[in-house]
Amino acid sequence: MIKCVIFDMDGTLLDTETVALIAWQKVIDTYGLDMDLTLPIMSIGLNYNSMEKLFIEHMGSDFPFHKYWEESRRFVAEYIQEHGVAVKKGFAELSDYLHKKGIKSLVATSSFRESAVKKLTRTGISERFDGIVGGDEIVNGKPDPEIFLKAAELSGCSKQELIIVEDSENGVKSALASGIRCVYIKDIKDIDPQTESRVFARAEDLSGIIDIIGSLNRQE
Repeated sequence: MIKCVIFDMDGTLLDTETVALIAWQKVIDTYGLDMDLTLPIMSIGLNYNSMEKLFIEHMGSDFPFHKYWEESRRFVAEYIQEHGVAVKKGFAELSDYLHKKGIKSLVATSSFRESAVKKLTRTGISERFDGIVGGDEIVNGKPDPEIFLKAAELSGCSKQELIIVEDSENGVKSALASGIRCVYIKDIKDIDPQTESRVFARAEDLSGIIDIIGSLNRQE
């Protein structure tokens, strides 16, 4: 019986990964960096520490990652302030279903908690969740399973009573490593076919989770 759904935020609940890539392109253009969007795309789903490690490995130990990361965050904040941020398709239907069935909702995001709360509040959906685990509240970021294991502990449910919803390669790998069933919804790019072959199910949008949960709960 599924009693709680754990959601990634960026790219899964909110259409923010596209904005993040726009921001990184602006950083690249502004500072004339010798890079393209390959690293930002590779970093989707990672928390700050894991992103920093990735960029340093590819750009060298003298690369001022924090400076450019802060700039990208500023550009994202400015973009969202001007244009807002869209909630991903199917969320309203899924959230209403979960509420009706008494199924909890948690957010496990690589974004810092403060940033996540601001985004969820701005979109008007923060009250739909029973808790949040932010990327600054863990040691090991995705694809390590720490964030989902912490969310599972917060839920008070067993792994068999949980589903994780993810959109990124790093996020799916993290979910798989946690031993919790993962539903994959594509956002920016397809994940590796071998990784996708290991997910429990794939949905076209968030409303597709309704049938998945319904089927599982009827079986169990």
